[in-house]
Amino acid sequence: MDPRRIAGLLDTPGCRRRQVLDAAQVDLGLLAEAIGAPPGGQSPYARERDGTFTHLATARLPELVGRHLGIDCDGAVETSELPVGAGLWVWRSPKLRLGGLPVTPEQIVLAGDGKLLHPVEIRSYACLDGHADPTKVAGTARELAVVVAALRQAAPVPERVSSRCLLVLPRNFGLAPVGTLLDVAPQVRRLSWSLAQLDAVDLPSALRLPQLAGDTLVNALTEVEARFGDGCPSCPMYTHCRQDAERSGTVARAGGAAANLCGPVGTAVHALALAHGERAPSGEAEQAISDELARAAAAYGWAFGGSGLAVDGKRGAR
Repeated sequence: MDPRRIAGLLDTPGCRRRQVLDAAQVDLGLLAEAIGAPPGGQSPYARERDGTFTHLATARLPELVGRHLGIDCDGAVETSELPVGAGLWVWRSPKLRLGGLPVTPEQIVLAGDGKLLHPVEIRSYACLDGHADPTKVAGTARELAVVVAALRQAAPVPERVSSRCLLVLPRNFGLAPVGTLLDVAPQVRRLSWSLAQLDAVDLPSALRLPQLAGDTLVNALTEVEARFGDGCPSCPMYTHCRQDAERSGTVARAGGAAANLCGPVGTAVHALALAHGERAPSGEAEQAISDELARAAAAYGWAFGGSGLAVDGKRGAR
């Protein structure tokens, strides 16, 4: 499993369906085919640009490592194991593990100062005027957290692998590489919690069968409860779970903010009934939600219709 897939656990916290998907190490190609998801991948232009930038950035790594990490090195050296000492290394196709999951990145670049090893990551999204897309940087940080955690599990002295990473990006709209430091310690801590939840997952009996595919695979996964939220688009089950959310009318289909506001009120029908005073709250929690929804409905009514709902659910005058 590559770091991007494992990092997806941080996008969908608390979703048992996603946990089961990864605990069973389901083949994502078979899953995508079974649910009719479009094949992933980059355009030929994007792949060519990625390759060109990676080549240019690799040649400049000694300079960037020296400037941002204070490590002097002449160039990257190939290694087949976790390196020691000071220098810059490229470890291709490492075989690592994280908990019970295999971690198989294409390569890991490491810069060492003799005491700590710092992961170095090259990405091709732009850094415009010193700022990169926060969403893309956050995704990279989650993947680097997987690499850091897997390296610590493999290292004789885990503390020797630093959470302080060097991220190399193209400056503005060109291909000139620029470096920035990225500390992924918070993501490593979150990952530890997610992996602990994953270890506690009890797989449905159907998913313990080898070579499970097609409708049988989808049916086995949909028997497990999902938690639909803002991080779901990165999950391979997104298309299927979104259709389920639309059919059931779940509040989460409107986004994480709506789901957090409604709390235990799980469906849009029940939420609207509370907002309009058509359903009596069942307890203190629903009463608080009812009050918040009624105020939101009143504000919406005044903004778009010139009239709204009073807090008690009765329509106000103009």
